[in-house]
Amino acid sequence: MSGPMRAYLMTRGTMRKHDYAFLGEAPAEPWWDALTPWVLLESEEVIVHRNEAGGANLLISGIPSRRTDVLGTRIRHTVVVEDAHREHGLALWMVRCGLDDGERTRLGDALDGAFPGDLVDALMTGAHDDVEHRLLATLRQAAEGSEEDKAGKDIPGSWAGSVHDATASEAFMARARRLLAEEQTGYAFTTHALLTADGARRAASSLSGEVAALLHEGELEVVEQLGKARVPAPRRDSIAQAGTKRRVLSALGALAVALAVALGAWWLIRHL
Repeated sequence: MSGPMRAYLMTRGTMRKHDYAFLGEAPAEPWWDALTPWVLLESEEVIVHRNEAGGANLLISGIPSRRTDVLGTRIRHTVVVEDAHREHGLALWMVRCGLDDGERTRLGDALDGAFPGDLVDALMTGAHDDVEHRLLATLRQAAEGSEEDKAGKDIPGSWAGSVHDATASEAFMARARRLLAEEQTGYAFTTHALLTADGARRAASSLSGEVAALLHEGELEVVEQLGKARVPAPRRDSIAQAGTKRRVLSALGALAVALAVALGAWWLIRHL
């Protein structure tokens, strides 16, 4: 059963031992696991999922931080939101952050301000803080004054397009809006892992509900309908042929029995 919106932050600290982990509480279930073969969560990805229980979940990865680790490698954030449909406008802005470099950077700056390096290191060492309250306040404040997304039109069914195609991106936002507003199961996600429509089709076949995918890489120039793999229904002529074959075999079997009986009777007559 869905409840109030929940939010979780994954990042890392400065020291090598402070590797990527959720600060404070972690999600009870990694609901995004079904997509891990089809996305690269180390890169800039966004996932929207409406589950069978009626809740809509959201994940944004690859949010840039200005912090670096001890080796000088740029640190990134991942934000997970459960029951995101409870705050529809905030959730839609976060989806835009997953598609727009400028908005994603603005979100990263807000997270850096709320979770500076010394706080992150302290939390990873065992210090206590209401991470979720701090994170939700940061997200809500960052979303204030953001422009409303264009009212694009969704594309029916399961489909894949390029993240660089304006029509596909607007349709993706429309699909995300639907998943957040309607109780229809499905996924909308971006991916650096898939390069072709065939790859997206395999991903869609492994997932429940309708799927909308935006590919960062590859050469997908037009929106491709994906569909779902189905076992084809038998043709009527095939059914008729099968029935005829069964009748012929049955008749041959009966004839063989009759011949056996006749031969048995002939043998008895000859030997009496």
